[in-house]
Amino acid sequence: MPYVYRCRQCRAASLPGTRYAAESARQTHRDSEHGGLAPDGERIEYVSGGARHPDGRYVSTAAVLVLLALLALAECAARVAAR
Repeated sequence: MPYVYRCRQCRAASLPGTRYAAESARQTHRDSEHGGLAPDGERIEYVSGGARHPDGRYVSTAAVLVLLALLALAECAARVAAR
């Protein structure tokens, strides 16, 4: 289940990850940006959807290249079979 830490004052957000990762990002942010204090409006929220990383929603480049290679191979096989 992906969770994100958000700081409303800084308008900062962590990458989606486990609840533990979001809590760790919260503490790191508090220490570095707010002197260890808890900023008003910060929260850890559940992110709906299956993607754990924002770029994870997209098709990988490797999958597209494999598909193109298979299509090229199928085209070559069809041309050879047509002779």
